[in-house]
Amino acid sequence: MPARQEIKEILKGYQDNLTENLQELIQYKSVEAEPVEGMPFGLEVGKCLARMLEIADEMGMKTSNLEGYAGTVEIGQGEEMLGILCHLDVVPAGDDWDYDPFAGVIENGRIYGRGSLDNKGPAVASLYAMKTILDLKLKLNKRVRLILGTNEESGWECMEYYNKNAETPTLAFSPDAVFPVIHAEKGILVFDLLQEFTGEAEDTGEEDDRYSRGEVAVQSISGGNAPNMVPDRASALVKGKREYLENKIAEYQNDYPEDIVLTAVNSQEYEILVKGVSAHGSLPADGVNAVSHLISLLAEMNLNPGNLENFINTYQRLIGRDYYGENIGCDLSDEVSGRLVFNVGQIKADEERARITVNIRYPVSYQSEEVYQGLKEKISEHNWKLEEKQHKAPLHVEKDDRLVKSLMQVYREETGDEKAEPIAIGGGTYARAVPRGVAFGPLFPGQPELAHQKNEYLEIEDLMLNALIYVRAIIELAADEKIN
Repeated sequence: MPARQEIKEILKGYQDNLTENLQELIQYKSVEAEPVEGMPFGLEVGKCLARMLEIADEMGMKTSNLEGYAGTVEIGQGEEMLGILCHLDVVPAGDDWDYDPFAGVIENGRIYGRGSLDNKGPAVASLYAMKTILDLKLKLNKRVRLILGTNEESGWECMEYYNKNAETPTLAFSPDAVFPVIHAEKGILVFDLLQEFTGEAEDTGEEDDRYSRGEVAVQSISGGNAPNMVPDRASALVKGKREYLENKIAEYQNDYPEDIVLTAVNSQEYEILVKGVSAHGSLPADGVNAVSHLISLLAEMNLNPGNLENFINTYQRLIGRDYYGENIGCDLSDEVSGRLVFNVGQIKADEERARITVNIRYPVSYQSEEVYQGLKEKISEHNWKLEEKQHKAPLHVEKDDRLVKSLMQVYREETGDEKAEPIAIGGGTYARAVPRGVAFGPLFPGQPELAHQKNEYLEIEDLMLNALIYVRAIIELAADEKIN
C-alpha cells in the first residue's frame, strides 16, 4: 500500500526529466499543416507525436502510432480500460509574445510556450504519472491508456479515427480544462456566415469627388487565426482622406482605447489595423475581439454606399461587440451550464463576398437545431447564408456518478479545497469523445486562463502537482490498492 510521501519522492526525482521533455515538445510547431505520408496533420504534428511515443518507449511502456492520427501509451492489465485523453497539436501562436512561443523558455519557475498549458504540459504530466505507477509496482485492475490526439484544435478527425480503429475506454478523464471536475461541457458549433454580393456597388459620382466629401470606401477586411480563438488582429483596406480617418479613429478611441494603427498604402488608400487581445473562443470576455472592434469603428464612419457598407452595418446590428448572441437570435441559457457564448473567430470580406467564421458554445440542455433555428431566421432577413462546418454535442455526467465523485475526492485530498464542487464549462475537451468521460485539470481555481493567449505558460510547481493528482486518479480508478 503506497504512501503519499513515496509518490512525491518518485515524482521529485523525475522533475528535471519532465520539464526537459516538455521543453522539447513545445519546440515542435505542431499547428495543423499540409499532410505528408503517415502524418495527416503535417510534419511538425507528426514529429511531435513520434517523439512523445519515443519517450514512452524509453520508459518501458507499450506504445502505438495509429497512422499519425493518434498515439497510445499503455500500462497494466484487465478487460476494462481507463483512458487519459490529451492532445499534442496547438493553435497558432498569434502575436506580441515576450518569449519565443516555440522555444520552451523557463523563467521565474514557469515554462513559456504555445502548448505548455494546452495541452502538452498535462500530457507529459500524465505520462510521468503512469511511469510512477510502474515504479510503485501496483496491481492494476484496469489497463491505463494515454490517448494522444493530433488535431483537437482543428476538427477532431484524430478522435474519429481512434474511435473507428481502436478500443474505447470504459471510463476516462481529460486533463485539458480546469480543476476540480468538469461534469458538463457546452455543445460546440463552428459555422460560416456568408454573403455573396451581386451587381455593382452603388456609385455616387466621380471618384475624386466622392472622396473629397470625406467619405470612406471599404475595399477589404480580414482578421483572425482560428475559429476557437478571439482574434487579436484585424485590418481593413480603405479609401478616403487621412484627416477624416484619423479623426474617426481618435473619436472611437475615446470610448474604446484599442490599439489602432493607420498606415498609408498610397495617396488615397490606407490600412486600418486594430490590435485586440487573444483568448480562448469559449471565453471571449477574457479577450478583446479585434474583428468586432474594427467593424464597430467602420460602422461609425460615413461609408460610401455599397455592398461592404451594407455588410458592415448588418454585422454591427446582428453581432456588434456582443458575445452572447443577443441580437442574432441565439441567446440561450440553462441552469446546468449557463449562457450560450458567441465568438467571431475569423473574417474575410471583399467587394465580391464576405465570410465570417463563428464558434458557438451552447448550453447542455439544448440541441444544435434549436441554436440554428433562431439564428437562421435572423440572418435570412439580411441575405446572409449559413454554412455548417463542425458540431460537437454537449457532455453531461451527473455529479453523483462514481467517476465524478472519485476524482473530486482525489482533488480535495491533494489540494485541501473542501469547498470545491463539480463545474460546467464552455470549453470542449476529448472527454466528450468517449461514452463516459470528464475533464480534470490542469488549471487550478483562480489561475488565469492562458490557453490560446500570448505568453501561455505553466508553472513548474503546478506541473508537478498535476502529475501527483493524476497518479492518485489512476490509483483511485484503476488499482486494487489505495494509498495511506
